[in-house]
Amino acid sequence: MSKREKLRQKLRNQPSEATMQDVETLLYRFGFILARVRGSHHIFEYDDGESILQIVVPVHGTKVKKIYVQRAVALLDNLFPLEKSDEDEDGQDT
Repeated sequence: MSKREKLRQKLRNQPSEATMQDVETLLYRFGFILARVRGSHHIFEYDDGESILQIVVPVHGTKVKKIYVQRAVALLDNLFPLEKSDEDEDGQDT
């Protein structure tokens, strides 16, 4: 399992423990860029060739609220489904 998949799994299992550094690293590893920052809102963008997808992650301190971590992981799961070998290791049927 790659580093980015391990980080995705960590954030999926413990979203309330995620720091902004964790979320930022995960998004960067999947090809997102930090488009801009407006106040506490960090706006990340991903160009999939057909459209530009955005996710907004508000940050207050070093922690990110659980709901924003879950949204980021869900977006990544939709864009980049887990590889078959990763799903088999997690015990999920395909």
